Amino acid sequence: MKKKLFGLILSTVLTVTMATPAFAEIIWTPDKLPAGYTTNEWENKDFFLNAGNAIKKDTYTYYVKDLHGNFMKDAIFAGGSKTDGNGILIHADGHICSYGTEAAETEYFNTQEYEQDTWHQDSLKSLNENGISNYWIGDSKGSSYRSQWAWLLTSPSGTKDGLKYAYCFNEYGYLYTNTITPDGYQVNELGQLMIDGKVMTRKYNDVTPWYGFVRFPIGALGYDYDSSERAAQLWGTPNPYF
Repeated sequence: MKKKLFGLILSTVLTVTMATPAFAEIIWTPDKLPAGYTTNEWENKDFFLNAGNAIKKDTYTYYVKDLHGNFMKDAIFAGGSKTDGNGILIHADGHICSYGTEAAETEYFNTQEYEQDTWHQDSLKSLNENGISNYWIGDSKGSSYRSQWAWLLTSPSGTKDGLKYAYCFNEYGYLYTNTITPDGYQVNELGQLMIDGKVMTRKYNDVTPWYGFVRFPIGALGYDYDSSERAAQLWGTPNPYF
């Protein structure tokens, strides 16, 4: 749960090809929001790196959204994290993600021992069902990525070749494989991004194309200079996927 990023306001609608998908208009209605939200709070609906999460500012409480902008209540995510009947996120270790203030959240995470994210397979799920695999990545708190892309050094098979690959995770934290992602990109059997039939890679220390960021919301992926420019311009504008 990194700090949110403020970006540039995009004044025009982007229309792009399958490699850079088109964005649809979204209209927010109060019935999609928990009590205490308003339709103009930017945490609800904007492109930022905590894709899939929303923060209620008066209590600094985390909720989780699906790909249609609905808040997910009584949901169970990869790795055992979940939401309660009000849609509040609860880590797999039982920690309720409601802090009161941003400072209190920071204090909580400063007391937590660092854990390296690792790949896991959910034995209760099939290897691939309609393009969604049983792979997820995270730690003892649960899955680390939901409704977003991530550039990672280690593949689901555990191999490392010194290059980063882009992986896309659904709203439950599971990896898309051998399919087309909701924002129109092709991924192979390992879930790696492919553009024009070629697997996209980045060097481990190559940060320029995405300004050092390795997470991108579904709908705002940066995989080269131009797409990263588009993604940067979208931060601060409504995300049609949430």
